[in-house]
Amino acid sequence: MNKEDVILIAALIASLTSVVTLGLNTRLAIMREKRMLLWEKELERLHHLEEISGMAKEIALCHADPEVLQKEFPPLYDELRQSAGRFGRYPQLANSIRDLNQASSALVSDKINKSITGQGGWAKKVTEAHTALLAECDVITKREKT
Repeated sequence: MNKEDVILIAALIASLTSVVTLGLNTRLAIMREKRMLLWEKELERLHHLEEISGMAKEIALCHADPEVLQKEFPPLYDELRQSAGRFGRYPQLANSIRDLNQASSALVSDKINKSITGQGGWAKKVTEAHTALLAECDVITKREKT
């Protein structure tokens, strides 16, 4: 082997190394971007859950008019019920969703039926379940407690 052959082989090895490195970097960047997009989507879903749960809590606790309750609460109830399944990969969050849904629907039912006896207990359970749901969301997103 002469000097030119060695230089040519070294140049080929360097170019192959460069191409392989570029390919690996591109693949890693694409994988990181996919993970970021998935996490952003998950954050959007959690934010939407927080909004829906807050609305359900507000309606259950603050409204007394049976017509308003019958009109505004059922869509939120359905969405929360479905959210428990959507967030099945987070069992504690799904349980918190179910607890909030059950307590708020019981409170709304008592208000619609004008049953005063159980409202106080259900109101406390609604507040506790909503607080637990927000705490679970904070754990998932690694946020400081709000």
